[in-house]
Amino acid sequence: MRPRGFPLGMSGPAAGVVIGVLMGAATFGCAGGGQQSAGEQQVSVVAPGELPLVPGDAVRLTFSREPDLNGEYTIDEDGSAILPLLGQRQLTDRSAAQVKVDLGAEFAEITRNQSVQVAYLRRVRVLGEVRNPGLYQVDQTLMIDDVIALAGGATEDGNLKKVRLIRNGDEIVDGLDVSRSVATSLESGDQLFVPKTPWIVRNGAVLIAACISAAGVIVAFTN
Repeated sequence: MRPRGFPLGMSGPAAGVVIGVLMGAATFGCAGGGQQSAGEQQVSVVAPGELPLVPGDAVRLTFSREPDLNGEYTIDEDGSAILPLLGQRQLTDRSAAQVKVDLGAEFAEITRNQSVQVAYLRRVRVLGEVRNPGLYQVDQTLMIDDVIALAGGATEDGNLKKVRLIRNGDEIVDGLDVSRSVATSLESGDQLFVPKTPWIVRNGAVLIAACISAAGVIVAFTN
């Protein structure tokens, strides 16, 4: 039976060529941009806040009445950061959650009639098919796709269905769900790699059209 949409009069070798191309494109499409990898279920991160901060991470401070003090203060190589009103503080000797609590208490003692919000940022590298690859300090309230957006978003060739998560040099996930939260997916020093969509997937429509045209030529010569 001739498949729906198949050119009239096409049979034999010509039909085989077109069907083969269609099946190949479908197979590569599923492999390159289809369902999430089973490895997606293997993401393992310690409960948000339990891991300590590390050099390169940062603390974000927001003052309700003194906005000139607002800012993101990066942790130096020795594990400390110089903070407004407090001076130098060691920030890598306890969990990130405890740092947040301790700094909040210190600011409450020395400030009056204002609140100080404390947040911590993890250092993450975004590479591959993104417009601005590089190192970013990432808020824990963001989603993975927000992190990719910080890097300018994926290029036209980027495949967001096959994002790789690399930790300590090892690829631990191939096909990370970009709707996951940073807090439950990423640790300081992690890398997100956005791969390129396979060529046959990006150019499948053109390839199929060309093969159908070629098949038509074969039919013309064999009739």
